[in-house]
Amino acid sequence: MRKFLLAVLLPVSVFILIACGGGEKKADVKVSTEMQDFMNNFNGRSASVKIALDDFGKPGLDRKDMDLYNLEKPKVLEASGNCYLMECKSGMTKRKYNICWEGGKISSIEDKGME
Repeated sequence: MRKFLLAVLLPVSVFILIACGGGEKKADVKVSTEMQDFMNNFNGRSASVKIALDDFGKPGLDRKDMDLYNLEKPKVLEASGNCYLMECKSGMTKRKYNICWEGGKISSIEDKGME
């Protein structure tokens, strides 16, 4: 009976450990100073997101309604050139945006949806 339990519980526990992030950890993505300063404004209030977009966005930037959400705990998942895939918590969901920079200002935002 013990061998049977061990044979069943060991693979299940390894699977749970890997599924919960106990496996291989990705390296942190290198983020520009401007992007880090932009993300530091996200405190769970849409008003703070609006202020950050006012400060860091180029004039006439299409915000993709980003400033309508209470975004917090932003993190960059990947970087490609001057663009960053950013994930933020918004209530019980997570929202993702592709943020591109040019000349120290946000030049474009792409809403990648929510989970």
